[in-house]
Amino acid sequence: MICERCHKNEATVHTVQIINGEKIEHYYCQNCANETGIDNPISFQDIFQGLLNFGMPKQGEMNGVYRNSSAKCPNCGMSYDDFRRGGKFGCSECYEAFEPYIMGSLKSIHGDNSHRGKVPKRNGGDFLRKHELEELKRKLVDAISKEEFEEAAVLRDRIKELEGDGKHE
Repeated sequence: MICERCHKNEATVHTVQIINGEKIEHYYCQNCANETGIDNPISFQDIFQGLLNFGMPKQGEMNGVYRNSSAKCPNCGMSYDDFRRGGKFGCSECYEAFEPYIMGSLKSIHGDNSHRGKVPKRNGGDFLRKHELEELKRKLVDAISKEEFEEAAVLRDRIKELEGDGKHE
């Protein structure tokens, strides 16, 4: 496709605008896109980097765990700074090595620190029951440690109820 502005060069920049519900597309060569200020590519890494930095203290404000951003993965040797620049972990152990750095960002992005995927339609009931039991048991331990015994009793009863349902099937 040829640039719609200069009508000479190959169009390499594609823009889409929605104005009053109408989709308008433009095709420009790199030079025309630069001249008009249209070419402002935002990469996935830029977006990911912004999400990682969301809610994080700024460089001058860092304290505690965030101050030591030279932390390294014991398995592959990747530093946290390398991860932040590249947006990719070096190995599976990086998740654990950088956990204190990324948990706040993950929670702000996903609303939780753990992944909750889709449940299979077939046998999904068993999976959901097992998952709910695990979650309730975690909450029970937490309630007991906080000495919230009324909440713990409610959780205990719900656990017994779910465990009883599983035995009848």
